[in-house]
Amino acid sequence: MKLSEIRAKFPQYDDLPDEQLVIGLRKKYYADMPMAEFSKAIEYDNAPDPTEGMSAFDRGAAGAGKAIVDTVRGAGQWLGLADRADVAESRKRDAALMNTTAGKIGNFAGNAALMAPAAFIPGAATIPGAAMVGTGFGLMQPSASTGETLTNAALGGAGGAAGQLIANKAPALLRGVVDKAKSLQTANAQKFAAAQAGAKQGYVVPPADLEPGVVSELASGLSGKIKTAQVASQRNQGVTDELARKAIGLKAGDELNSDVLQNIRRQASTAYDAVKGSGQVQADAAFDSALNAIAATQQGAGRSFPGLQNNGVTDLIASLNQKAFDAGDAVDATKVLREMADKAYRQGDTTLGKAAKGASDALEGMLERHLQATGQPDALKAFQEARKLIAKTYSVQKSLNTETGNVAAGKLASELQKGRPLSGELRDIAEMGTAFPKAMQSLKEAPKAVSPLDFAVAATTGASTGNPLALTMLGARPLARNALLSGFVQRQAMQQGAPAPISQATQALLENRLAQLMAMPAGATSAIQAGR
Repeated sequence: MKLSEIRAKFPQYDDLPDEQLVIGLRKKYYADMPMAEFSKAIEYDNAPDPTEGMSAFDRGAAGAGKAIVDTVRGAGQWLGLADRADVAESRKRDAALMNTTAGKIGNFAGNAALMAPAAFIPGAATIPGAAMVGTGFGLMQPSASTGETLTNAALGGAGGAAGQLIANKAPALLRGVVDKAKSLQTANAQKFAAAQAGAKQGYVVPPADLEPGVVSELASGLSGKIKTAQVASQRNQGVTDELARKAIGLKAGDELNSDVLQNIRRQASTAYDAVKGSGQVQADAAFDSALNAIAATQQGAGRSFPGLQNNGVTDLIASLNQKAFDAGDAVDATKVLREMADKAYRQGDTTLGKAAKGASDALEGMLERHLQATGQPDALKAFQEARKLIAKTYSVQKSLNTETGNVAAGKLASELQKGRPLSGELRDIAEMGTAFPKAMQSLKEAPKAVSPLDFAVAATTGASTGNPLALTMLGARPLARNALLSGFVQRQAMQQGAPAPISQATQALLENRLAQLMAMPAGATSAIQAGR
């Protein structure tokens, strides 16, 4: 029924306000119809919005005032001073206010404030106590039916218990989240440091490999995680190859193969000529200690388990254990020892290989101390530089693909993990290969810009939607990959996140005693308000 039609039917009541007219008509002519049902049946004609022109503050204050009036009305229902018809009519009257955000917030704040003193009741800070207080508050809310009364009680109890549970558990849970986030940041610090150092050299890393998250994972899903890693590897391969060239003194774009490496070693070995003519070398305690360390494992194994003793190692140490020897002979011996080590490794005799390598290092160390003791700084410096350069050429050769001329970062990473003394550019490559193996993998062929999966996705989407423009999706995934590996995104990804996902202000609030006491009223109020 429209209100205008009712007024036309009963012109004698034109001077009555809408609210009084509706209540009076229902009592006089429709007493058998519940007020809530009768009120809902009324259609108001162009009813004015009572909140029109009100500020947000005024609406909030009105919402808070409504909370007080509703609580009084709810208590009045239990005392027989108000009926459900009054409740239904008041809700219709306040509907415009409660449709505003400020009105809802004010109403929530008003109800929570009314309930706040109950938080100080002994036992209210427990889960059962909070449930009882919340149930009582729910029963005090006005209702238009018995079912609504029971619902308010149930929601108030559940909300109060939930709020108190959060108040009791939040501080410990929060500390756990913060501690875990800080621990994760500490664990990731080395990874970020490696990525940042690599970025200075020109390396790129898929963001999801740095700090997985919703955004980075979604972007990786669009671009294709495997394909993105392959594209990154292709770009990084060029950086690796140039860094390897730089490490051994080659220029960008120079040919890199076994013959080139052998030639570098040949030229570097000329620094050994000065060492050869440096006279007699007197073995010192450090040299003896190095040889004894190599022999120690053999001696220990040979005492109780003669079958485990490697006679090759024993004979090797015995031949080197001299009090004095010629420097030139020592230089020749280092070459023999390196060849012996390489041969032993190829044949699978790692025990002899390690011993020969260790003996070569000990002998070269002795030669360095000899040059220093005899006052030959230039020869010493040249010898040290030659040793480093030759060692680098062997590291590069172990990781070199002779067919493509590419250096495998993964193999250098393996050398680093075995304790090989890599330095400079080769160490940079190895650290990146260790931290981001998927983005530093050696590819047999360049990845295709568009894969069969891209065609399948585009074709399926086009067929299901009937839109040929879906074929433009063929370019979406390659574009996404380029975006993820672009300079801008890489710079953003290199910035490690905050130590914890929760601010200190939020942490202090959740651990505040007063805030914890308000959790129960807030929970009960929220539940009841949401159920209306």
